[in-house]
Amino acid sequence: MKSRYCIVGATRGTGLLIAQQLLQSGVRVRVVVRNIENARRILGDRVEVIQGDVTDARSVREALAEDDKAIFFTVAATGGIDGRALFGSPTAIREVTYQGLLNVVEAARSRCFTGRVILASVVGVDRSSVMIRLLDKIKPGLQQNLMERERYLRTSGLDYTIARAPILINAPAGKRNIQITRAISKLTAGSKISRGDFARVMILASQQTAASGKTFEMFAAKGEAPSDEQLLKQLEAIPPSPELR
Repeated sequence: MKSRYCIVGATRGTGLLIAQQLLQSGVRVRVVVRNIENARRILGDRVEVIQGDVTDARSVREALAEDDKAIFFTVAATGGIDGRALFGSPTAIREVTYQGLLNVVEAARSRCFTGRVILASVVGVDRSSVMIRLLDKIKPGLQQNLMERERYLRTSGLDYTIARAPILINAPAGKRNIQITRAISKLTAGSKISRGDFARVMILASQQTAASGKTFEMFAAKGEAPSDEQLLKQLEAIPPSPELR
């Protein structure tokens, strides 16, 4: 039986591209979405569509399965102008951005999930910068929520990878050179990668032992687009996330 991958938030942005790239590779895909009809219209009948809202812990528990190889959490990944909780209340933003991840992790635990959780995050989320402060204006409390959910995942006992992206642009994968580095940079206005490349690296991280227990950043650089083997070497060079106590 082919491995199955689960995507929480798959009808737009990075989550949609992850679903499309996984389908192109021929693996089984299930998606957890709020609107089933919308998901089927966008993704067709090649995916298993399950209704679930990350703010509703019970619906998430019912949506997840223990035999998924990986769970991608891409809901409100960048905190940008994505239409959900834009300039919303701090409480509503926290329910989606922070509590949503907690609900997914706890649901995975209850299902005895043994795969890997792949969390989409933001470059420089744990550092002060003009761009991070701007994102906090757009979604009040976002930085704290993103930092706390990273910390929670690292201490959850589940296998995980945290992939931090800079500003995401709508462009296909494989057009630019991509560098994977330790998570030590600040977010700047000039740091951009395509959503397609971000999705590609997240999928690679879900399939490789080298990405287990790691937090890394991605940047576009000069040069030719790397092969999967070259990206894997970069992942192997990233040290594990420091143990939190």
